Amino acid sequence: MNVDITGRQVEVTPALRKYAEEKLRKLERLLGGPLEAHLVLAIEKHRHLAEIQVKSRTALFTGMEETGDLYASINEVIDKLERQAQKRKDKVTSRKKRDGRKAAAVVEEPLPATAAPRIRVRSAGKPRLVRSARYRLKPLSAEDAALELEGNGDEVLVYRDDRTYRVNVVFRRKDGRIGLVDPEF
Repeated sequence: MNVDITGRQVEVTPALRKYAEEKLRKLERLLGGPLEAHLVLAIEKHRHLAEIQVKSRTALFTGMEETGDLYASINEVIDKLERQAQKRKDKVTSRKKRDGRKAAAVVEEPLPATAAPRIRVRSAGKPRLVRSARYRLKPLSAEDAALELEGNGDEVLVYRDDRTYRVNVVFRRKDGRIGLVDPEF
């Protein structure tokens, strides 16, 4: 663990350094790897501030606390960072569990009259309509639509052609290129 402690208007004593490093070891165990930590301690009149920035192998956590005692400020900011790290750890483990499960049958959802239909196939092969978000068609050129598709990371973009005013679709192909559907009426 690499700890860098900076003191503003306060001298960083060996006892203060040892206290901060002990608290950061608990965070290191939670994150499961070596950390780089930068701790800034400051005293301004009656305010005692502790600001910590921790870099782990996979994430960056920051926190700042202000109390009447420097040790209490360190405690509170470490607690804040532990909550952030635990939340991140829970998110990663729940994502791993969710990806590991096999796909089950589609849950049937009732469609309101205003929803745009979207077809999704069940494991039995019967199509089901599933609610999808509605959005306004933007007038774009084909090149602009392709750029917007690249920018937002979606698989499909429906837009209105700016010259012909027809509804077109651009989509991401399996080979990584962009496809265009320009229907004839």
